[in-house]
Amino acid sequence: MSEQKEPRLERALGALGRFVSRHAGAVVIALLLSLIPAGWLSMRLDVSASFLDLLPDDELPVRQLDQVLRHARGASDVVIAISTEDRELAERFGRAMIEELERDEGIQGIGGHVDTEWFRQRQLLFVPERELEDLIARAEEAIDRETMRRSGFDLGLDDEDADEEDTSELLAEVDRGEERLGRREWVETRDGRYLAVWAFFSGNTGDLEFGRQAWARVRAVADRLRDGERFPRDLEVRYAGGIPSRVEDERALVSDLQIAGAVGFLGVILLIVAALRAPRAIVLLAVPLFTGLLWTFAFARLAVGHLNIISGFLFSILSGLGIEYGIHLLHRYRELREEGLPLDRAIEKLVSTTGRALLSGSMTNAGVFAVIAAAQFRGFSEFGLIASIGLLLTLVATLLGMPALLVLFERIAPMKMRAAPDDTKPPLRVPAALRWIVVIAVPIAAIVGATLIARGDVRFDGNWRLLAGDSDATRFGEYLRHQLSGRFNAAVLWVPDDADLPRVEEVIDSVRAARTARGEPFDVVDVATLADVFPSPEAQARRAALAQDLGAQLRRIRPAMLDDAGRARLEEGLALVERARPFSLDEMPYSVVGHLLTSDDHGSIVHVRAAETDDADTGVLVAWAAQAREIAAAFVRAGVDAPMLSENWIAGEIFERIAHDGRFLVIGTVLAVFVVLLLDFRRPFAAAAVLSSVLLGVVAMAVGLWLAGVQLNFMNAAILPVCVSISLDNAIHVYHRWREGGPGSIPIVLRHTTMANLLASATNLLGFAALVLTHHAGLRSVAYLAIIGVTSTYLSTTVWFPMVLATIDAWSAKTPRG
Repeated sequence: MSEQKEPRLERALGALGRFVSRHAGAVVIALLLSLIPAGWLSMRLDVSASFLDLLPDDELPVRQLDQVLRHARGASDVVIAISTEDRELAERFGRAMIEELERDEGIQGIGGHVDTEWFRQRQLLFVPERELEDLIARAEEAIDRETMRRSGFDLGLDDEDADEEDTSELLAEVDRGEERLGRREWVETRDGRYLAVWAFFSGNTGDLEFGRQAWARVRAVADRLRDGERFPRDLEVRYAGGIPSRVEDERALVSDLQIAGAVGFLGVILLIVAALRAPRAIVLLAVPLFTGLLWTFAFARLAVGHLNIISGFLFSILSGLGIEYGIHLLHRYRELREEGLPLDRAIEKLVSTTGRALLSGSMTNAGVFAVIAAAQFRGFSEFGLIASIGLLLTLVATLLGMPALLVLFERIAPMKMRAAPDDTKPPLRVPAALRWIVVIAVPIAAIVGATLIARGDVRFDGNWRLLAGDSDATRFGEYLRHQLSGRFNAAVLWVPDDADLPRVEEVIDSVRAARTARGEPFDVVDVATLADVFPSPEAQARRAALAQDLGAQLRRIRPAMLDDAGRARLEEGLALVERARPFSLDEMPYSVVGHLLTSDDHGSIVHVRAAETDDADTGVLVAWAAQAREIAAAFVRAGVDAPMLSENWIAGEIFERIAHDGRFLVIGTVLAVFVVLLLDFRRPFAAAAVLSSVLLGVVAMAVGLWLAGVQLNFMNAAILPVCVSISLDNAIHVYHRWREGGPGSIPIVLRHTTMANLLASATNLLGFAALVLTHHAGLRSVAYLAIIGVTSTYLSTTVWFPMVLATIDAWSAKTPRG
């Protein structure tokens, strides 16, 4: 800002100070009244714990996910795991659960149990026609040989035992049951500890109210069955799946944030009271801060509508950053009053000078978060938007609220002041040797930190499962994921026109061929369609006719020719032939076909299966996102309408955006800060000096991260701009106070500004440290990085930077003028 503009701004702020001083009661009442609508809006602000909500709604994978969800029957699920300590009891309970759940019209289907007897009785209709024809030919040949031998026309050239064995094997092959169908009755964990039953719902797991009601219905059935009579009350039943994990994670996240926010807020207030030794400081700091926070969350409700898993800890962030405004105002107010200024004049000067520095810092910090708001990643952009506006709203609430409260308190009970200004005390001198040690040590720490980053010792950890909630459903879900792993559904397609089903497989095969030709991996193993489990009516009719031909051959076998076991097999073979009658899709067990049917009978569902991979690895997810995009583009080129639901596709897109945004945010933040500082100071050297003190502390953080074993992740990475904001405030206040005091004023800066910065940084540390109490691994990582980051940047901006300015003063004093 130019020299002419600065006085204007200070005069405007001074006028604001005079207005607040004269109308303090009205200002406080207006602020308190504003809390009513702001509080009403804030109470309606939801917290979304879903990773799926971190991409914009108009993104291709999100649009296609919504399309599939509108038609898929089993879009969300609850997994009921039943302990097999008593196997017979577990199976009886499982059947009872299925029977009860099937009566619930809100449940679209049940999985985990297959009526294998149904398939065994109709197995001939699932046998390929060529195999049936071969079986008929072999039966005719074997029976002819047996008949000739029994009638005396056999020349005896063949081995008699071989003929009899051939007939016996033939009868056994007619009924191969589970071997032919490849189906087991129950899904169970590899270690045999649990049977798993699925209850499928058509709603979206992101709809938390729906999820709570769905899970409550399932739990109610299990609790009702375990009444002590039908089944023991202590029968172990556990839950997992998309619905329980989402509901429990959301509940735990909200609870954690409430506790951490309350603890952080209380800790900050108590620290301030203890440091300033003034109980009234609770009200002076809490009311403006609380007002700013409510205004911020009301804005979030209007502008965004929710908090995501990254913006969810804004309460702790804004509590720390926002209370800095009050700390500096209160600290400076005491100085002005101790200098002998009357109340009205002190308020005017407080708002015009300290308010000027606060405005400079707030605009700079808001610029940092505004850069984040421009990120492609929705988690960052929403966080940046709310934080940037929140900082400005909190500053407005503080510039209005604290001076007004100071006036009211002073009129009622004047604050006790020291008899003489602090500046009459001996100045705080730092020995030259210690000053040089500090000046050299911080850049060395930054060089070591940069080396650690370059070597990869401190890096971005893409394992997103480490950031998941710590709920029982999530932990048990991870256990089931490993126990039931093998192939998994990488994607679900909705194909409106069943005639396109063969083309779906052809398109996916063409993508496989293209990627293989380019030497790129392709994770898809197979494509499961309705045709794989439900033979078409035409195929059933042909197989039923062949089954009758097989029956005609079996009836030629005389029971007297067989032993008891052979006669039993013959009887069962003939029974299978009789049961080989075409069936409709509705007659099939839902547990086998339900996941391939649509909720509105429009088209069908296709499952794209891939080999089990470590989808906690960011690289795996990004690679799958590339494959999914290629498959989707191939469908468009082929004219096949097949929207895809793939949570791993969305996760991969998220991490791609994070990687892209990382470079943008680093460069954009540095440029934005430098530009704002340059506009404020109008001196490139001053802007560069302030910025360098911040950057040195940020890079030196890597040393602390390496020593603590903490890695960056996509949640705690959001704390980096917060550390930048805190350190910028510190550096700006140090520089402004040094400019105000002139050369040689560093001892005064160290006594006043440094202590105010220490208190401000400590409040931030308390706010973030409270996140250590949470059960969410991602939030705990935020706390660890914040503690290391705030400490590192405090040392660089509030210890190292004043030492550098003192060194400049010393050089200037030794340099002769002229």
